[in-house]
Amino acid sequence: MATTPSNSLSPRSAAMSSSAADDLAIRSLRQRWAFHRDQGDFAGMAGCFHPEATASISWFNGKVADLVPLLAASDAARKPGEHGKHWVGNCRVDPRGDRALLESDMAILIREYIDGQLFDYTGCCRFLDQVERRNGRWGILHWTAIFDKDRLDPAQGEAPAWLREVDLAAPDAGLAFMRLRQRRKGRDVPASTVVGGSEAERQLRRDAWAWLERRDGQ
Repeated sequence: MATTPSNSLSPRSAAMSSSAADDLAIRSLRQRWAFHRDQGDFAGMAGCFHPEATASISWFNGKVADLVPLLAASDAARKPGEHGKHWVGNCRVDPRGDRALLESDMAILIREYIDGQLFDYTGCCRFLDQVERRNGRWGILHWTAIFDKDRLDPAQGEAPAWLREVDLAAPDAGLAFMRLRQRRKGRDVPASTVVGGSEAERQLRRDAWAWLERRDGQ
């Protein structure tokens, strides 16, 4: 009776090993993205995506290739004392062949000046990524941020009146302070930005799972 050499994996073990390697490669996309983003390594950050990748986040909806120079310009304009950090938490990977959905808990931690006062912003959100393997390489194809809750606190001094007037009972309260800080900077939050628990999130999930299950390459 034929036996499997001791230094070889059984077909089942080989499949499990390959699956574990894919899972690790997919999860590491967001870990590498966060490190590259926060260190200002935008070439490394761009390497986590496919060339035509898109992003729908708090203040941008479009191609990642167009987002990268905006992020670089934003970092270059930082004042002394301003800082940003993205902290990746729990992740879930749902693979289907050369496609996968990656959902990651994300904490956005920003110290910045608004109207001349220093604030700390904390955003709790999830990144839902549609990920695809091409030529043996996993990359993000579509990136959507889902905002669950956030807050904005003065790092020094009293809270201004405009900060105390935020409506936390509104349907979009999950990004109430993100919307506020962007407005104070003269930027708009796209209407497509997704809030946790909303119909927009449910539709996003339906669309993402439909994409995952398709086998026609579309």
